[in-house]
Amino acid sequence: MTCHNCNTRCKKFGKHRNGLQRYRCRQCSKTFTEDHATPLSGMYTPLDRAAKAIELLVEGCSVSTVERVTDLHHGTLLSLLVLVGEKCERLLESKIRNLPVKDVQCDEMWGFVGCKEKRKKDDDPKRGDAYCFVAIERNSKMILTWHLGRRTERDTMAFTEKLDAATSGQFQITTDGFVPYFDAIHTCLGTRVDFAQLIKVYAASSEDEHRYSPGQSSRGCSEAHVGRT
Repeated sequence: MTCHNCNTRCKKFGKHRNGLQRYRCRQCSKTFTEDHATPLSGMYTPLDRAAKAIELLVEGCSVSTVERVTDLHHGTLLSLLVLVGEKCERLLESKIRNLPVKDVQCDEMWGFVGCKEKRKKDDDPKRGDAYCFVAIERNSKMILTWHLGRRTERDTMAFTEKLDAATSGQFQITTDGFVPYFDAIHTCLGTRVDFAQLIKVYAASSEDEHRYSPGQSSRGCSEAHVGRT
């Protein structure tokens, strides 16, 4: 290791808490750390503990459980989760590009951040209901793209633009009855898709059903083919 200021040879000066070798300049007494890659963007968490934490989170363990098992602070776990999620999103968008597909199904998964929308008492756009739009290739079960946002025309358009970049060629696309899909698919995918909406019609609950029992489908599923948009 050579000092950046004096251009003189440095001597070893102990190790950093993350295990990296430190050096000290013999002339100006400044200290340096050996060159190293930073896969965690400056976080001091050891890579093996970070990998174990992510593995537990992916398996469905709560943040509190992972905190007890790995002895990492919950704030560190949340920062690590955001960091890994952003890297995975960039990886997916860079690798899944212009992929030929035959049959794509789109749906939304509901969740909430902080509180449910009807219980939100402020105007913070980051709190309330959150929908994860997902596009899956029906035959291979591959996730082509996803988008997290609100169930609005704007987020539907953003999701469809991602799907357009991830796919190529002619294919069948099926969504639920959410109205903004029609304009979004017409604008982004144009005539290269055969668009259909799968709409479920549920019957009224019978007397023997409990509060949380799933509703019975009275007419099964009705498929509305819109044809080439």
